[in-house]
Amino acid sequence: MIDAYTHLDMSLEDPLAALEQRMNEAAVDHALIVETWSKDNRRCLDQLVASSSPRFRVVFCFRSEEGQFSPEIFESRVVGGIRIRTADLRAFRPFAEALSCSGKWLIPHAEAGIGALTHELLRLTGDYPGLRIYLPHIGWPRRDKQDDEDWDKSVSALSALPNVVAGISAIAHFSQMAFPHEDVRPAALRLRELFGPDLLFAGSDYPLFDTSQYGDYMKLANQWIGRRVEEPGALELALFGNRLA
Repeated sequence: MIDAYTHLDMSLEDPLAALEQRMNEAAVDHALIVETWSKDNRRCLDQLVASSSPRFRVVFCFRSEEGQFSPEIFESRVVGGIRIRTADLRAFRPFAEALSCSGKWLIPHAEAGIGALTHELLRLTGDYPGLRIYLPHIGWPRRDKQDDEDWDKSVSALSALPNVVAGISAIAHFSQMAFPHEDVRPAALRLRELFGPDLLFAGSDYPLFDTSQYGDYMKLANQWIGRRVEEPGALELALFGNRLA
């Protein structure tokens, strides 16, 4: 099983060891660790890249305001993709071909809502149809704690594109109910209807919930997806290849 979207708990002395302990307890074999916008976990991710870790893949953030991005970052086997805000997708265009050729994943962030993100992704994939896109967080079904009226038509449009997969993650963030967050379940099931179980992946969004429930969140996401966890899908195979357990 893969945790397809996690961060690190930087409040702990050994953040990576803490994540591994949670993973071991939940029978999670591999994880995709995503850089935070605050960069608080960047040092740990750099160390993973240097170690050529077989268990983890990392995703760094693209920040247009820094002006220091190099597509050479995609050459590392441990780097699984790049996280990009909607507002920065146009600035990323000069590097889109390199990302597409690398086979790594574009992991977008919908800070302006899924409608605005979908508009930009459709423009980008029109020029780079081979681009791999991983849409996390149930496609952001809610914005400012309200159902996003653009959600269904947006995720429907994205599901029709080639090379797009989606993630069931950040469940607690979008819920107004206690675990098991039944108010979020319909959105997850709608994604399963659109993408199919083989193109959906479970992510924890650790540590942004009660971390003692790490295993519960991974189990819940996989239940909603409805795919046998021992059957690797496109995202796992692209990230880890034959290294999958």
